Amino acid sequence: MSSVDFLGALGAGADIDSKALVEALVAAERAPREAAINSRVAKTESEISAFGRVLSSLETLSTAFSGLNDADDFADFVVNVNGALATDGSPAYSVAASTEVEAGITEVKVTSVATKDRWASATGYAATTTALNGGNNFSITITIDGTATVINVTDPTPAGVVTAVNAAGIGVSASLVDTGASSNQYKLLLAGELGADNAFTISDTTSTGTQLGLTDQLSTASNAELEINGIDIERPTNIIDDAVTGITLTLSAATAATSRLSVERDTSGVRSRIEELVATFNSTNGLFRDLRDPDSGDEQAGVFSGNGSMRLIAQTVTGLMTSESSTTTDNLSYLSDIGIMLNRYGELEIDDEVFTEALSDRFSEVVTLLSADTNNQTTIGDADRGIAGDAIQVLTELMASDGTIMSQSNSLSSKVDDYQEDLEDLDRRMSQIYERYLAQFTVMEQKVDQLNSTREYLKTALENLPYSNQNK
Repeated sequence: MSSVDFLGALGAGADIDSKALVEALVAAERAPREAAINSRVAKTESEISAFGRVLSSLETLSTAFSGLNDADDFADFVVNVNGALATDGSPAYSVAASTEVEAGITEVKVTSVATKDRWASATGYAATTTALNGGNNFSITITIDGTATVINVTDPTPAGVVTAVNAAGIGVSASLVDTGASSNQYKLLLAGELGADNAFTISDTTSTGTQLGLTDQLSTASNAELEINGIDIERPTNIIDDAVTGITLTLSAATAATSRLSVERDTSGVRSRIEELVATFNSTNGLFRDLRDPDSGDEQAGVFSGNGSMRLIAQTVTGLMTSESSTTTDNLSYLSDIGIMLNRYGELEIDDEVFTEALSDRFSEVVTLLSADTNNQTTIGDADRGIAGDAIQVLTELMASDGTIMSQSNSLSSKVDDYQEDLEDLDRRMSQIYERYLAQFTVMEQKVDQLNSTREYLKTALENLPYSNQNK
């Protein structure tokens, strides 16, 4: 075994940079240990980041399911109206469809629209503050459908009448209209509510009983009259929402002739949302595969290789698409029954022929299969929610703060904290080693200095001996 000339290596006989030497030794001792800990930190943080990607993908998948979770999500219809015109060519009514609308054709003929009683003063007033009844208080009696209401006017002016009538809250509104006339330009206008039963009469207790002059009847209260598929219908309103299921008609004029209202189911929105669900699942499943496969080419390829929890999550998500619905029908139990099935690569594919036929011929069953024919489902408790509702519940549990993903992520975060403590412990140990090495090298340097001093002393003494070679 060869020997090492430590004193030579240290530059014996010359000044030694003990601090630099100790730092180099400590750094060499620290490096492999620190690298090992940092490697574990990097791996763990990569896993935490990957779980974040998993969580985000599951949130996107849950959003895709939520577009198919309620029966209302399938209530897409196209409403076409033909011939709904008044005699002047303007629209006689407008149509609004709710989620309860049913496909079909309805014939509509509007004979008359609902109107309200409207009374105006025959003569005007010079100002809104013109004194009435000689400035004395008086009362107005308004009778609606046999019920009389006495309204006291304590501000005997046109403006005071408006205030008193409106404050009564009996379904009659009052206003002042500026006619723009050169004199007596303000007129009182009282209007009731729509419908024949809301016709009203007016009397007052002014000195003449006629100072208000509300004698001009501008319109008479009447009901709307129309025919729906040949059946006469009368309503005290122009908003007809109970004659055709899921349809609200807002009347504005009588129709010149019978009009036709057709409702057709629009499956394009449902088709689009189901196709989006399939694409989202394939993207999510692809991410899971990449994170588990070291050769996938993903920036975090293989980070979950051998991770049992991740394998279970992937199996659970696949099961959402392949399991039997909790609300089966006579013909549909699985997504595969409507043409959505896994291929040999674990990706979902759509058989367009089967899919189109299901939407066309078994649409109501598709609604049941996916949504259980319900709306606003909760994820709490046991219930038959359909494929979409069941999936949302499972995904909600997976993504919960105490679910598998967050539990794994929190556990990994704790590991990172432990590794940081390991680094701090390593710093403390290296500081102790540094101090020990520095003390040892300081003592050694002192010894070397002593040896050098002794060497110089002996050299000088030998040179001064009487018979030394240097004295010859």
